[in-house]
Amino acid sequence: MKHTPLNRAALLALSTLFAAAVLAPLSAQAQTWEYKSYKKKGLGGQYDKENFVVGTIKLEEKDGKATFFTNAGVMDACRRAEVPAQVTRTDAEITIEPEVSLAGCEKWRLVIRNDGSGGRREVWRNEKWVDSKWDHGLTPKK
Repeated sequence: MKHTPLNRAALLALSTLFAAAVLAPLSAQAQTWEYKSYKKKGLGGQYDKENFVVGTIKLEEKDGKATFFTNAGVMDACRRAEVPAQVTRTDAEITIEPEVSLAGCEKWRLVIRNDGSGGRREVWRNEKWVDSKWDHGLTPKK
C-alpha cells in the first residue's frame, strides 16, 4: 500500500480517534462500593452493630478532581453530602479522604483493598489515623 498524503491523513485521523476512544474513560472514572451505615439505638443512644442499612458509596474522578457520594439511608449531616475528596492509590489499596465541610464533624477516611475483599473506615484521633473497628463492607457494588 502506497502512503499518499490522503492515506496518511486518514490513518492519522483514525489513530487519533482510536486514542481518544481509549483514553476517554480515563478522564472521567467512577467506582461504587457497598457501604454499611450503622444506626443509633433510640434518641442520643450508641451505635448498634446489629442495626445497619446497606447502601453505597461512589467516587467520581474527572479532570484531576475527585468527588465522593454516600447513599446509605438516613445519615448524619457530616456524611450525607456530595463532597470533594483526596484520593491516594497504591497497588494494594485506595484511600479516600472526604473533605469535612461542617464545623464539629470528625475527620475520617476509607481505605479499600483493590482485591475486592473490603476495607476499613478510619478516624483522625490524637494526631493519627485509627481503625474504627466496625465492618462497613466496602466491597465492589455488583
